[in-house]
Amino acid sequence: MRRADYTSVVTLTMTEPTSPNDPLDPDQTVIDRVIAGDRNAFGILIERYSDPLYRHAHGMTGSADVAEDIVQVSFIKAFHHLGEVRGRFDAWVFRIVANGCKDWLKNIRRSHLSYEEDDQPSGLETPEEELDRGEIRRDLDGALLSLPSSLREAFVMKHVEGRSYEEMAILLDATVGALKMRVHRAREALQKLLEDQYS
Repeated sequence: MRRADYTSVVTLTMTEPTSPNDPLDPDQTVIDRVIAGDRNAFGILIERYSDPLYRHAHGMTGSADVAEDIVQVSFIKAFHHLGEVRGRFDAWVFRIVANGCKDWLKNIRRSHLSYEEDDQPSGLETPEEELDRGEIRRDLDGALLSLPSSLREAFVMKHVEGRSYEEMAILLDATVGALKMRVHRAREALQKLLEDQYS
């Protein structure tokens, strides 16, 4: 769907104030309200989950704009398929975003990708050190982009987002053992890629 559709959903959910107790409602209660016709309640779910979903999408794609688009489209899909939620909403919507990231990664031309650099000057490093740090970050980002999406996803969730293996297992519907193996394989692959680059 177009960005305008997402905007209309967000605008619709923010047109009336929600009660102070709404943020404390369990997800299923909010979902039931939306399905019953209280479309404004969907804004609670957007507010609740947009930040962690955006962080994941940004870690996977390396682009703020792409991450924002994926999250927006994912919320539109979630809104239109809310009646299909089974189990935890956060895991369900996470899978929508994760699949959006994987689809995007399949269709990109990696040679044209670049991560956005932090706009905030550290003030703690010389210009040469800042340049070196930027080059190392670009090299690491490039190495990450070369990983299979399943390894990249596990690495980003563990080492960028700081999630526990137990939380990852719920969100990805995988075993802790399998995820530990993915992270281990991602670390090994990154180490080899970087060693080859700097040798």
